[in-house]
Amino acid sequence: MSFNIMNNIDYKVGIYIRLSKEDEEKEKYSESESIQNQRALLMQYIKENKLNFIAEYVDDGISGTSFDRPGFNKMIEDIENVKINMVITKDLSRLGRNYVQSGYYTETYFPEHNVRYIAILDNIDTAIDSANNDIAPFKSILNEMYAKDTSKKINSVLQSKRKQGEYLGTAPYGYKKDPENKYHLIIDEEAAKVVKLIFEKYLEGYGTMQIADYLSEQKIPIPSDYNKKKRGTKSITYGLWAQSTVRFILSNEIYTGTVIQGKRKKLSFKSKKFIDVPEEDWVKVPNMHEAIVSVEDYERAKRIIESTKGSRVVENDYLFKGLLRCYDCKGYIGIRSPDKNGNIYGRCQRYGRYGKFDVCSPHNFNYQVFEESMILVLKEICKEYSNKKRLEEIAKKSKTKEDKELDLKNRLKTYGTQIRKGTRKLELLYEDRLSEIITVDSYIENANRIKNEIIEYQEKIKEIQQELSGEENSKNKDEKLNNLVDEFLNIEKPTKEIIREFIDKIEIHSDKQVDIYFNFKPLQELNENLNSFCVAKKEYEKKDV
Repeated sequence: MSFNIMNNIDYKVGIYIRLSKEDEEKEKYSESESIQNQRALLMQYIKENKLNFIAEYVDDGISGTSFDRPGFNKMIEDIENVKINMVITKDLSRLGRNYVQSGYYTETYFPEHNVRYIAILDNIDTAIDSANNDIAPFKSILNEMYAKDTSKKINSVLQSKRKQGEYLGTAPYGYKKDPENKYHLIIDEEAAKVVKLIFEKYLEGYGTMQIADYLSEQKIPIPSDYNKKKRGTKSITYGLWAQSTVRFILSNEIYTGTVIQGKRKKLSFKSKKFIDVPEEDWVKVPNMHEAIVSVEDYERAKRIIESTKGSRVVENDYLFKGLLRCYDCKGYIGIRSPDKNGNIYGRCQRYGRYGKFDVCSPHNFNYQVFEESMILVLKEICKEYSNKKRLEEIAKKSKTKEDKELDLKNRLKTYGTQIRKGTRKLELLYEDRLSEIITVDSYIENANRIKNEIIEYQEKIKEIQQELSGEENSKNKDEKLNNLVDEFLNIEKPTKEIIREFIDKIEIHSDKQVDIYFNFKPLQELNENLNSFCVAKKEYEKKDV
């Protein structure tokens, strides 16, 4: 199994091990892919060739179609820091199953960083000129096609299981997995009692907030704490029930014995992104496990929830509403309705909601004084910004820049089209090889040429995107900020919309100190560094309101 390693004293070796979920399924029949066996193979190779082992990088249960993996990213970081200069894997498929990206690393990235790559079972060694290296692109395409085919098969199996009502997710609160059948739910008696209690109280006329308070007062663990307790881990949350949790339980049809799955799906077998599936395409199978509540009670609760949606009327829409946070607990600051004297006060919502459980503190303050002071602060900051950077200078437009951007965008479209054409050519080339229309040598020669073209186009696209992103973001932010500053300084009465354009959040301390966080870096720097014009804020903070 050993290779002829030349000058191995200079090599600092990192071994890369990957096991995907598909490989785990395959382990039922063969353990050749396991983490332990890959490690044993690689370490034996290192021992036989007297190499200098430096580090091990492992990605367990992660697909090879994506190169955004923790272990792989750490390996790349160590390559950048010149910690290792040789990478060894069991075979090429362990590196990845995306033929374009696998080719980029083996033929571009590793050589550019003076890294030697070896795939033991495929007899690939980038330091040796051999036919095995030439056929690597062919192997990469086969690996990707295998991943695509495996993905289709797995999705087909999963969809079949869904249609049969087999539960594939994590057991919801109130249930647990059947030890004799992991696709079947059985009742968790302790949690199920709480679910029943929630439905009973709601149907008796209690509101979701009242139910949440009752559960908190009874010191019943919230679902996340309950699950942590079951796993033997300590909870670090407040452990107080929220309205949203109660409402979620009341809205979950699974408690009637119905399994609903397939609400989301992956964009593609290469992507991690999920997209929502239309409700009519969900897989719904009734009577698959024991119900905790009857269908009739669930439907009654559903009708009540639907009838109360949007029933709350908001009489006052304050300027800074939704932007205020409690500095201590990071929860929202609520703005209360005017009292009999017309005074409006802000208060920490978490304290108002859970104060009886010794959570946080009031953070009370006079909202009218606060709003008046904050408007003065904003105006002072905007004036200072306007003085430092004249609006007329920022409003200037360069025709040459516009022409350059248009040219870059057109090139971006062209390169994208070329990549799609190249990918299609590779697929057709592969089909020709399978049909024996062309020879292996002809396939390798043409596949390498097309793949190199694709990599070049990808690199060009990255460069253009970086250039466009930097220029566009900078220009857009400057123009947007200057327009906002101009509008704010000339507007008679600020609106909620323009305030939200400026400000990300405002944190209120218990001693009424105010921390403003702007959406624009120049304003944030002015706010932090030029305290001379923040008199209004200081005046507000020292007032006894």
